[in-house]
Parts: sequence; C-alpha cells; structure tokens
Amino acid sequence: MISEILQGKIEESYKTLRLAAKMSKTYYEKPLILTYSGGKDSDVLARLAIECLDVTDFEIFNSHTTVDAPETVYYIRDRFKEWEEMGIKCTVHIPHYKDGRPKTMWSLIVDKQIPPTRIQRYCCKELKETSTPNRFVATGVRAAESTNRRGRDAFSVRGKRKDERHFYSLGHAEEVFHESLEKTRGGVREESPWDCLLIAKAKQNADLIVNPIYKWRDIEVWDFIRERGMKYNPLYDKGFSRVGCIGCPMASNQLLEFEKYPKYKQMYIKAFERMLAKRKADGKINKNENIWENGKSVFKWWTKDYGEIDGQMSMFDEEE
Repeated sequence: MISEILQGKIEESYKTLRLAAKMSKTYYEKPLILTYSGGKDSDVLARLAIECLDVTDFEIFNSHTTVDAPETVYYIRDRFKEWEEMGIKCTVHIPHYKDGRPKTMWSLIVDKQIPPTRIQRYCCKELKETSTPNRFVATGVRAAESTNRRGRDAFSVRGKRKDERHFYSLGHAEEVFHESLEKTRGGVREESPWDCLLIAKAKQNADLIVNPIYKWRDIEVWDFIRERGMKYNPLYDKGFSRVGCIGCPMASNQLLEFEKYPKYKQMYIKAFERMLAKRKADGKINKNENIWENGKSVFKWWTKDYGEIDGQMSMFDEEE
C-alpha cells in the first residue's frame, strides 16, 4: 500500500517528468533522455516515465562502463528488449576515442596514469557524463544516496566546476518555462532578456539535467517497486546494497565485490601494471615510489580505507 506521502512524491515526479519532456521537445526538438544503469533508482525512473509520458516523449540510454557486473549487463539487456517491444527507443552506448578505439576503464587507467579515486573520478566523466552531449537528461539521482548529492534540486544546469552548477526547483522551472513561452511567443528559441539561466541554457542546447526522484528515500523506492510488482536487478537479493561499477572507490563494499568477481581484480591489477609502465616511460616518479612497486601493490593501496587515502593524495605530486 502506497503511503500518502509517497503518493505525493509520485505525483510531483510525474509533473517533473512532464515538464522536462516538454522543455526537451520545445528547445532541443528531441525526446528527453532517461539514463539507465540497471539499478533500482533507474528502474523507478523508467517506470514513472512509462506511466506518465507517451513513448515518443523519452528514450532510455545506458552507458556501457566495461566494469558492470555480468548480472547487471544481462538484466539491462532483458529490460531493453521488453521496453523496445513497447515502442521505447533504448540505446547501449559504448564510448570511443577520437581514433575509433573503444574507451574502457582499463584504457583510462593507463591514459590518466593514476587509479580512479574519490578525488580523481575521471571514469564517471569519461564513461558516463560525456555520453549525451547537448541533450536534456533525466537521472535517478536522490539526495538520500550521499551527502555529496544533498543541496541539489529537481532541475540543474551542468557545469565543469561546482561553482558553475545551478539548481532549480520544479516550481521555479515551471514558472520560467511558461513565462518564456508567453514573452517570446513565436520565437521560443531566440535569446531573450527575460530568460532565467535555465531557459537560456536550454535554448543554447546546453547539457541540462532533471532529477525526478530527488526527494525520494530508499524505503520509498523499494515500496514503489514492491507495490507495482516491478522487476529489479538480482544483485539486490544477493546482498548488494548498490549496483554499479565493480570496484568503484565510492562504494562501501569494494573488497566484497572483488571476492565475488576475482576476474575484475586481475583486470585492475593488469591495468595498474600498464599504468606504471606508462608512467615510467613518461618519466613520472611518485614521491612515495615504494608504495607502487607493481600492479598488486597499487591494488593493495587502492583498496584501503579512502578516509586515510584522501590525505595521501600528495603522492600524485610528480617530480619530473
């Protein structure tokens, strides 16, 4: 049974999705993109869109990171087949370099010459965030997921730096969207002195983000899934509290993931070996060189408690 509070949040999510879909069609002349990772939040986002939008108003997009668990890859494949039969456009995107080579976690580690960490999160940017340029994108981001995700809102303008990111409530987005349509009338894509930054960026086809379930709590996500009788990633029934890249330094169960997927551990170690060889070839020396003797020692360092590691990032200050 859905609680009154959750029902209110569902209705607000519907309104948020409908507005974002209208803005996407108005300014981008393309459907709203729903990012999909195979996790519970992505499933709720997709279900809400199916319930309140026409299938031509949105498409579902997965960025293949090359480090998803096999169960997740198969689950995404099954969901996409089901949704495509409903008439929904579904895309699995594989990032590539400019020369056509596939971009993977293993190639990025060598290119960046450091492991991905909570500070150096290049993997998210390279494998996910740059996959949908110049589009309006919906995500399953929620404030309850982490302290870093609090302080945001339903709509946002993406920026390269934190001080370039701007957040807007559903009420504000509704108001400025309708004001823009009224004041510009026949030329909605033209620049206007009345435009809020959100609308100005939309007219420029900049990267905009909408977070329809931003205010939902974990228990509400699961209540919605159970009440609707929805499918969900089988990893949740195997003790996983989150579904994402295997070995993600942002996860609390990093070592447990490597116990379940030892092949990924070996792939990281091999990538770290190639990374060290590239650093040596480029003349880059660590101040704490003894910590990184080989791929296994890098892996051991990398899987330590990052509460301690964050204070040791000076080892990346390189001496030529």
